[in-house]
Amino acid sequence: MTAQSVPIVEGNEFVMGFRKQTVWTQWIALAFFFGKIGAGIFILSVFLGTPLLALAGILIENIGKGGALLIHLGRPERFWRALTRPSTSWIARTVWVMGIFTAIAAIYLLLPTGSAAWEFFRILALVSAVLVAVTDGFVMNDSPAIPLWNTPMIPFLFILYSILGGTTVFFFLVHGGWVTVNSLINLETLAITLILINLIGVATYLLSVVNATAAARESLLLLIKGPYSKMFFGFVVCIGFLFTLFLSLFVGASGGTAVVGLITLADLIGHFFIFYLLLQAGVYSPVLGKLTI
Repeated sequence: MTAQSVPIVEGNEFVMGFRKQTVWTQWIALAFFFGKIGAGIFILSVFLGTPLLALAGILIENIGKGGALLIHLGRPERFWRALTRPSTSWIARTVWVMGIFTAIAAIYLLLPTGSAAWEFFRILALVSAVLVAVTDGFVMNDSPAIPLWNTPMIPFLFILYSILGGTTVFFFLVHGGWVTVNSLINLETLAITLILINLIGVATYLLSVVNATAAARESLLLLIKGPYSKMFFGFVVCIGFLFTLFLSLFVGASGGTAVVGLITLADLIGHFFIFYLLLQAGVYSPVLGKLTI
């Protein structure tokens, strides 16, 4: 069955089939994308000691993610009104967390490197960047009507993709000679490890949907057999995972900057489409009434 209005009975509830959510569009997917990439770049920059890239992460977070959220809300006044309801709105909490992260990260970058205050704000900035990435996951997770999203795996996937995105971007910039890091971390090995971990994470998440509700299984069918299957297997599985793994394992840094750039680009394509398609495949069962037999 596909998402359509077909009367069915589930338990003692009379519902009209499954309906696809249409509120969260590509702009939310873009906000998630920029949010994860910005946070991931900042997190890696803290460990690798690259303040300019830390600043880049902050800008990507605020301009990319903030701009996409603003476009999604439609009118600027809605944006400011949303900020006044952090107790009930995850969008508001997201913006507040972004603001706190930006303030802490800015202080961290302005303090003298190596000072006690710098070390303190360095830890705070790292924690706040992780919170920025995870909060987006809780935005999706806080949707009980859409069981595909209402799972603890979603915030976990957000942080995994954030760190992977930051790693592949750093891998490209360091290999191209645009950034120098003083670290024992092998970015190529780290990227391969994270790609495998993310692949396992996505597979585990989708397998958990099989034993979930009927609406969750319907979402899964939309992804693997329905209208989104070509994009899912093409962009997420083949390009985001298999292509990146093949190039990383069998060519990697020895292939030159162009190959490393392809690895990074393929990874970022997978980043965008996994969450774009999860938004598109979100379906729910609208309850029309209770059976009173």
